[in-house]
Amino acid sequence: MKKIALYLLLINLLNSTDSFSQSLDPAQKQQLSGKVTDEKQLPLSLVVVSLKQGTKLIGNAITDPKGNYQFKNISRGDYQLLFKYVAYKDTTLTRAINGDHFVHLQYQHTHALNEVAISAKKPIFQRQIDRLRFNVGETDLVFGSNIWEVVEKTPLVSVSADGGIQISGTTGAVVYLNNKRKVLSGNALKNYLSSIPAENLEAIEVMTTPSSKYDAEGGAGIINIITRKNKEEGFVGNAGLSGRQTAVNSQAGSIYGNNRSGKWNTYANLNMSNRNRKPVFKKDIYFPAGSPDDLLHRSVQSANDFQILSPGGNFGIDREINANHIVGLLFDYSGEKHRENRNAFTRDRYTAINDSLRLTSNRDDLSTNTYALNLNYQGKLDRKGKTLSIDMDALEYHSKNKSISKTEVLDLGNQQTLFVNDWFRSSAPQKISNQSVKADFEWPVDKNLSIDFGIKTALSKIDNNLVFEDTRDAESWIKDEKRSNFFQYKEHINSLYGIVNGKVNASWSYQLGLRVENTIAKGWLEGLSVVNRNYTNLFPTAFLKYTSSKEKSYVLAVSSRINRPGFWDVNPFRTYTTDQTYYEGNPFLMPSKYYREELNHTVTGKSGTFTFQLAASQSLDEIYALPSNPSANIIANKKVNYGNKYSYSSTVTYYQQILPWWRFSGTGLTGYVLSKGNYADQILIDNKTFLLSLSTNQTFNISKKNGLSCTVIANNTFPVTIVNTEIGNRLETELRLRKSMGAWNITLSGQDFFRSNKDRYKVQVNELKIIDENYYDTQSLAVSLSYNFGKMTVKDKRDRDTGSDEVKRRI
Repeated sequence: MKKIALYLLLINLLNSTDSFSQSLDPAQKQQLSGKVTDEKQLPLSLVVVSLKQGTKLIGNAITDPKGNYQFKNISRGDYQLLFKYVAYKDTTLTRAINGDHFVHLQYQHTHALNEVAISAKKPIFQRQIDRLRFNVGETDLVFGSNIWEVVEKTPLVSVSADGGIQISGTTGAVVYLNNKRKVLSGNALKNYLSSIPAENLEAIEVMTTPSSKYDAEGGAGIINIITRKNKEEGFVGNAGLSGRQTAVNSQAGSIYGNNRSGKWNTYANLNMSNRNRKPVFKKDIYFPAGSPDDLLHRSVQSANDFQILSPGGNFGIDREINANHIVGLLFDYSGEKHRENRNAFTRDRYTAINDSLRLTSNRDDLSTNTYALNLNYQGKLDRKGKTLSIDMDALEYHSKNKSISKTEVLDLGNQQTLFVNDWFRSSAPQKISNQSVKADFEWPVDKNLSIDFGIKTALSKIDNNLVFEDTRDAESWIKDEKRSNFFQYKEHINSLYGIVNGKVNASWSYQLGLRVENTIAKGWLEGLSVVNRNYTNLFPTAFLKYTSSKEKSYVLAVSSRINRPGFWDVNPFRTYTTDQTYYEGNPFLMPSKYYREELNHTVTGKSGTFTFQLAASQSLDEIYALPSNPSANIIANKKVNYGNKYSYSSTVTYYQQILPWWRFSGTGLTGYVLSKGNYADQILIDNKTFLLSLSTNQTFNISKKNGLSCTVIANNTFPVTIVNTEIGNRLETELRLRKSMGAWNITLSGQDFFRSNKDRYKVQVNELKIIDENYYDTQSLAVSLSYNFGKMTVKDKRDRDTGSDEVKRRI
């Protein structure tokens, strides 16, 4: 409402300038000024003050952050002052001006409006020059959900049960929260976002071609999660509780508060989730002819039971030095305590000898703690809008991963233990330290041209200490020197970027950008150098946008990015899950380069809003892990730069308010993907496949008067084959009912009604064939309760992109 009033004011000012200047009597110049406050005598900014003489509008003014307004060069006479402000009734004061005059207005409760109704709503989908914005706050998705559940229902986005995120079928997406890169990745990121209720979400932005201002890391692009921002003084907060029943019960809770008073703004958030699941895994391995002992088939059935406690929170404080300069401090903490028991029965079938049966019992105990501190300065350097932002960051990450595994050979008949085949434990603590400094400068040259540029330097130090021990009786443990190691890694990244934003006319606009990054990476295994790289990359981006007068727009975009290997991936250690299965790091992994070209078209009309996208992408030296059989019936997994992947896709997103009580949105993605290369110089990769996924989201307002609504969601991804891996069909379903009662919201939801939300993989590696089916215990029933409290016009915390965030994703 305030923004609309501001725009109308600017128009009135332009229209009234000439008439105002003509009415002045140069010999009789007076000044009229004043101040506007609320019932608590706190200043009110953005109050529209209109000065009239009879029916003639003399001029308009807007109160500044201190509530002050001013009119200069006023002739003597009688005037009316009209004050307009949201949530208060329009107020008119009459004054006779015979000299410089001061008129103060203090609103009282009697001036307050009983209700303020804003009928205008944002469209559900908005196509901007470098992103698709999904205004999820305008939907019922935010009620009774956590942020992760909303992300997985976002158009163009698909997620996996282990926390992987794809955009338009491409892996390697980076997640930002309010333009700040998030701390975690994979399961850790999923657990973190799953612990935060979604009631405060405003929008999710999907950037398939991010501008040069963003770090070049992340091939698929960026998902930027935007929370609501409130505007005025006071205190605001919300609290939520939820419970979800799968095979076991999980709970989550959070509380948030923000207080702004004068030049100080403080905010804090605490959240905790207790996530329990009982997933089930099934694996069938078909070995090639001539394997040791003529092994034909290995079947593994695993029943897991895990608990993840995820505490987290942050505290921030901002101080306005004056109207143009502000400094702030932000401390963020996230943790995870993961305990898991895994029992896997393995049956081997041979050609000439009897089958064998083994039981592998694993117990994992993982704990992580991440501490991040940000110091920030933001300043407006002149009236033309030049701004400078400086961030200094420090991050510390500590993890402790303890695991014990025992494999017993069982009798085929009664499944009693015959003997212990293997018994080991491992400890893998990791420490990561990162410091960074960055500066961003924005320079609006004129109304049609602006220039942005910045600089950043970041240094990371990583220590991985893997201790591997064997035992026979759990009484004495002996260190296995061959499978233990101490790995150190250092990485220094320096970057520069520049962006030119231009507007040719009302229809045509453009953006040109270039980012330069230099990376120095060094690694030592037991004191011996195994990684020593120094490379520089250029990342150009370009956007061209055309907007017609008929609610249509076109955007042509090209970009380049990079996928760097995770810190853990370059450690050449082996992590054994059983005596015959292990994961091995690779210190020789090289970054993967990613290029993308796309054309977007948006059209809005009576039949709804359509957003079309045609895209092509090239991923060079892509990183991927395939299972292999190096020797003696062992299954190994190791990431390598296998080759290149080429993708061509088309996407259509549709939104329509079909009836006053029925809102529909849907997304369809089709594509064609080629992956070519060699895995470990022995396995040929030559895949050609089609992509197809369909998703719908429909909301039905059952009773607007009673605040009752229903949402039905269905997403289906059809089979596809990428890098010798056939990924099976996945169907996700959800039904939710919401009851709104003022500041309270109660939501009941059910998910995965057909137990069809599964990972199904078929991997063909030469003559080795592996079939996986993984069910993550997703069929569930959940209830959530949320409550908003405080004055809902408080200004929210400032959101900034902290300098250490690009390293956090790789943890």
